[in-house]
Amino acid sequence: MARRKLTPKQAVEYADAEPSAFATMLGGLIEANVGGRPEKQKDFDALQARVGIWVTDIDEGVTLDFQKGHLVVHNGLQPKRDITIRAEALTVMNLSNLKIGLFGMPVYYDEVGRGVAAKLVQGRLRIDGLVGNLATLNTVTRIFSVQ
Repeated sequence: MARRKLTPKQAVEYADAEPSAFATMLGGLIEANVGGRPEKQKDFDALQARVGIWVTDIDEGVTLDFQKGHLVVHNGLQPKRDITIRAEALTVMNLSNLKIGLFGMPVYYDEVGRGVAAKLVQGRLRIDGLVGNLATLNTVTRIFSVQ
């Protein structure tokens, strides 16, 4: 019997006909991170969560709807989010520069990590839904990190 090559389901899709530049950038970053890294692909394939990211200095946000191996990126904050991250654009981008250490935990003792932790303590980085969703946040951080 002849074998057909199946086209894999697109890993990232955009819910809106015209995704914002921020939505396109985040979707592309995640797709690139997952594409070449088996450990990130494993996390991506296991994650089922809705994560909102609101950038306070540009008043723009996205919702990342992770569906176990598939991501739908929405413009704006959609309802029923598990976690919502609120921060300035530079802080959001620094989240992608966090190193991942032992046991898949983000590293907060280097320069980038200390900066992110300081913003959290200062209230310039807010994570709504953190209580009860720490494992989800760590998985999202691993997927999001370019390190």
